[in-house]
Amino acid sequence: MQRPWVLALAAGVIVLLVAFALPVLRMGGSSGALAGDDTAAGTGLPWQVSRLGEGRTQVFGLEPGRDTLAQVQARLGDALQVALVARLGEQGALEALADPFMAGFVSGRLVLAFDVPASQLQAWRAGAGSSEPMEGGVRRFKLRADHRQQAAQARLVGLSFLPAVRLTGDDVRQRFGAPAEALDQPGGAQVLLYPELGLSATVAPGQRGVLQYVSPADFADRLRAPLLAAAQQAGQPPR
Repeated sequence: MQRPWVLALAAGVIVLLVAFALPVLRMGGSSGALAGDDTAAGTGLPWQVSRLGEGRTQVFGLEPGRDTLAQVQARLGDALQVALVARLGEQGALEALADPFMAGFVSGRLVLAFDVPASQLQAWRAGAGSSEPMEGGVRRFKLRADHRQQAAQARLVGLSFLPAVRLTGDDVRQRFGAPAEALDQPGGAQVLLYPELGLSATVAPGQRGVLQYVSPADFADRLRAPLLAAAQQAGQPPR
């Protein structure tokens, strides 16, 4: 089984949740996700990662590692879907979903993950009024109004953008240049790493790709280390 890759960041580690990716990866679509006219599209494109200095970056007008959920909400609007996402027996992670999301001329789905203490997540899950099932044994728990207010100050730690059309390795290299490292993953997927941008780009034959963004200062711990561990477990050395 091929594994789609979408990040959910909680307690400083990356959790790869199947549920977000499967509905997108099963849809039809053409290649050339990152093709188009930059001048006509303006700003907010997936490859427009601004370096702010001091190991900071900004993408889609958001700064991973610094912005709060309240700031994200102000940027993306009230249509942002905020929930606690977890499998049975897990504490889960606070995430927000923007679907659809327009990144310039590139449409897709944007998943945002926030850093919340484990004790807080447990309290929110215990007090959740309702939940709904997702694929992969995952459930989305709706936060109570008072818990939603508490979550407003949670820090954004990662973003995943899933283009609505297929993303290829050539697309990624055209827009971001040569990666610092490439990791082969189970199922034929490959992850291209750009630590100076806090970016990983995952592509797989016949599937849509995923662009994952974190603060460059968090890149080694939040993205590279878990991905390298998965590659080594599968017997795939870095290149």
